[in-house]
This record gives sequence, structure tokens and C-alpha cells, in this order.
Amino acid sequence: MAEQKYITFLSDFGLADDFVGTCHGVIKMIAPEVEIIDITHGVRRHDILQGAVILQNSIPYLPESVILAVVDPGVGGQRKPVAIRTASGRYLVGPDNGLLPLAADTLGGPEAAVELACSTFSLAEVCKTFEGRDLFSPAAAHLSKGVPMEKLGAPVPVSELERIELPQPVFSEQEVTATVIYIDRFGNVQLNLDLEELKRTGAAIGGRVEVRHGEEKLKVPFRHSFADVAPEEILVYEDSYHKISFAVNQGDAAGVFQITAGSQMVIRAID
Repeated sequence: MAEQKYITFLSDFGLADDFVGTCHGVIKMIAPEVEIIDITHGVRRHDILQGAVILQNSIPYLPESVILAVVDPGVGGQRKPVAIRTASGRYLVGPDNGLLPLAADTLGGPEAAVELACSTFSLAEVCKTFEGRDLFSPAAAHLSKGVPMEKLGAPVPVSELERIELPQPVFSEQEVTATVIYIDRFGNVQLNLDLEELKRTGAAIGGRVEVRHGEEKLKVPFRHSFADVAPEEILVYEDSYHKISFAVNQGDAAGVFQITAGSQMVIRAID
């Protein structure tokens, strides 16, 4: 494996504690020349689905790198710590809890995996409550230096890797039931629905759609961008990751309408 210039890093650690900085430090002690790109450390605590979606969304915009991702509510438990090599030759490091495979699929699919072991390629003492520092960060650093993945642990069949299966939109009589897969810090609501799928209902940009969520039934403009509606107005649009999203211009759609990840929304074209 050739050396990598970058490690890209995602977690739910936040920035109030030393967790992110300590992981950076461990990586730099092993691979001082590597550059670390922080994707985000603002994943909602323990939210594996949110982390997986953000990671998958980010892949097309990241340079060639070793990908380090830690959202790990089962740390120290039965889930495996893993490194995965994809068909494109990229590596992902993190817990085997469903966080990594969506991103791996975007990179050609998982080709091989190992269960990381306490070894010369981890810190000397591995704390079961902070494997991000003691196991995952060293593994990512050694991979970035060209250490073969097979030296980091025993093989794991890729068919046994834990997966998160995203729900699929359900179509019926010119409407579609979609599931909320991600809500960003602005309260914009991303659905498991792309533009071509929404067009199957007869919806067209410039028209309106009916959006139903719980007891709410809203007539919503379907527009290109926030600037196409007035402040505080709701809209449906294709977001920057080519997913259909629901938002309030300069507002918080998730908060106003009490929408959470996993909620279902029904969309129907009306004109």
C-alpha cells in the first residue's frame, strides 16, 4: 500500500473535551507528516445512522485518504474494531456497528477487512472506553504510512460486517412516503429520496407539493434554493447531496414541525 497524505476524521466527540485533539496527537506521533482533515465532530451523540449518512455524503468531496470514523456507543463491548479495504483501494477504520459500510459502498464496496488487535500497531495500553485514541487512531496512522492492513489484525469476512440498511421510499397513487435520514444544524430535513424519484409523483421544480407529517398537511413550493422563497417560508428542494430536503428559509423546519430522524413524510404533487 502506498503512503497517504491525508487522514479524514469524523466522530461524535464534539469539541468541548480533549478527545479530538488527543486523537490528532496520537496520529501525529506515529505519522507526523500526514495531514488530518476533520469532516465533523458534531455527529449527534451515539447516532450511528447520522454518522454513516454524513460520511457517505462527504466521500465525493474528500481527497484520497485513510478514513477514520468513530461513533461508538458499544465501545468496549461485543462489536469489533475494524479496518476495511475497499475495491477502490481506500481504507476505513472504526467500529463494526454499521457506521462504515455505506461509505465503503460509495468507494466500490468492501473488499477485505480485519479485526484490529492490541499489538505494536496500537498504543501499548488500550483503554476499553477510548478505543478511538488507543486503537483506531494508531491503525489509521499506520495505514497512512503504508503498513499492510493484514498486519493490524485477523481477517473478518466482509459478508459479516454490520450494515445499516437505509429505508427505501414507498410509492402509491401519485405520492411517495419518504423517511428522514438526516437533520443538519439548521434544521433542514434530508429525505431518502432523490429528484428523479420525486418526479415520479408528477412534481416539478417551480410547482407545489403537498407534504404530510403527522397531523400537518402543508402546501409547499418546490424550488431550486432558499432564495426562491421569502424568509420564514417553507420549501422542498434538491440539496447539495442530491437528496430531496424540506426546510424553512432562515428557520428551523425540524424544530418547528417536530421532525426527527426516522420520521416519515408523505409528498404529493398538487400543481
